[in-house]
Parts: sequence; C-alpha cells; structure tokens
Amino acid sequence: MHATSTSPATPHNQSPRLPTLAMPDTLVMIRHGESDINVINRALKRGEISEYPQSVLSIPDREFRLSTRGREQALATGRWLREAHADGFDVIYVSDHVRARETAGLVCREAGWKDVLIRIDPQLGERNWGRFALVDGDRRQEVMELRHRDPLHAPMPDGETLLQTRTRTRVLLERITRENRGQRVLVFSHGEYIEALWSEVGHFSTEAQRDFFRTPAGDIKNCQVVEFSSINPGNNERRGQLRWVRSSCPHAGIAGEWSEFQYQKFSPEELLSTVEGYPRLPDVATLPG
Repeated sequence: MHATSTSPATPHNQSPRLPTLAMPDTLVMIRHGESDINVINRALKRGEISEYPQSVLSIPDREFRLSTRGREQALATGRWLREAHADGFDVIYVSDHVRARETAGLVCREAGWKDVLIRIDPQLGERNWGRFALVDGDRRQEVMELRHRDPLHAPMPDGETLLQTRTRTRVLLERITRENRGQRVLVFSHGEYIEALWSEVGHFSTEAQRDFFRTPAGDIKNCQVVEFSSINPGNNERRGQLRWVRSSCPHAGIAGEWSEFQYQKFSPEELLSTVEGYPRLPDVATLPG
C-alpha cells in the first residue's frame, strides 16, 4: 500500500528537519560592576604592585565585593535600564558570586523593579581561575601568554579553560529555551562568561572568538550591557532564535548598534584555507619515516 501523505519525502542523505525551539524575545546580559579584585588586577598589570596581597589570597574569588566605583556603575546602569527597558523583565538570573549579586541588587533597586522574579544560579559564575593568584610571577606570565595565543583552550592552573565556561553557557541557553520562550530575561554575570555565551550564540570558531573580543566592539567592560534579541529590530518580526546583538556601556556613555549574526559556513576548500596560517612543525622533516 502506498503512503497517502502529501508531505515530500526526506532525501535518503538528509536528516528530517526537527522543530526549532523558541528562545526568549530578549536576553540581556550584564557584567558586574568594578570589584575589589578588578582594582587589584589592574594594579598588577600596571606594575604598581608585584604580587597579590594576602587579603586576596585569604578569601575565595566568589566573595569579592564591588568597589565604590563599581557601585556607582551599577546605579548608572539601573537608571539606563529603567528607560531602555521600561517594561522590565519577566525573570532575572544572577550569578552566585557576591559581586554579581551586589550589582543586581543595586541595578534592580535603582530601576524600580520590586516584584520581578530573581533567581540565583551558580552555573553563571566567572571562569574558574584556579590557583592563578598563588603561582609565581613567571608561571603567571607563561599562562597569560598562552591565554593570549589560544584563549579558548588555555587552562588556568587547576581551573577552567574558556571552552569549559562556554560549555556551561549551554545550561542557561537550554533552560531559557524550556522555561522562558517569548519572555524578557535579564542575567547578571561576568566578563568571560558573557564572552563565552556571546560566542556560543554566534557559533564563533576559536579564531573568531579570539579576534572579536580583542576589538572595541567585543570589549566587555564592568557593567557592560549586552542585549540579544529574537525580534528583528528593523521590522519587529519574531524569528524564535537569538539573531541580533547590541552592546552598550551606560556609565561610559557608549551606546551600541544592533547587528545580526552572520553564521559562517565553509566549503572544503575554505575549511582547508583556515589552516594555512598554522605552520607545520619544522622538526618533522628531519625525522626518519
């Protein structure tokens, strides 16, 4: 007996198309304000101090508070969000780190959001830097040089790679797909977590992630606001997927522009061309066989 369905048959070499799950209408990511550890790291980078103070080494990274400047940044961000997102949000997720909680509390209070659902989620935490603060200066320099060359795969001493952080972002994306489709979602997190999620949403390769986040467009400052949308900003058409992104920094007076993700596809020749910038090991030619 022949099938009576009018649906076209799926070619034998293609998989059936699965239904696309809808994402939130809006996903807004905010990095915490400047923290005490940000101040310390900046002093190290400038050579104003040579080692981490004992006060840093004696407490977990999760417990660092905002600096005075960080609190001011959070208040400025709250005022900006009150205007930019006048309808507020359906749910707010907050990293378990104290500096993210402090930022979220100040922002929400300044924006006037009192009845919104707020959830604390340990999965949204900063990339784990492990024992980085405890190793000697030469080892820290070695780690940072490798991080500069291959930031996605370079591990922190007894900590995470940025790839592991990026994998963690899938937990949030899967959750909001299940629970928050068509809603407005706000997330308070950390710089490298936001970088990782941005890269995951945009399907960035290692090279694309490395290069983009070294540009001004990819700079994630303290209290940076990165907005993702599944609604076309040009015509308000819903696409069901997060396809547009805008990055702003209210306290610095930086207003971003919406741009659409352009997912890169490769032919075999284009794929091979991406490896041409990586030299073969010269010593291989000298080995027998």
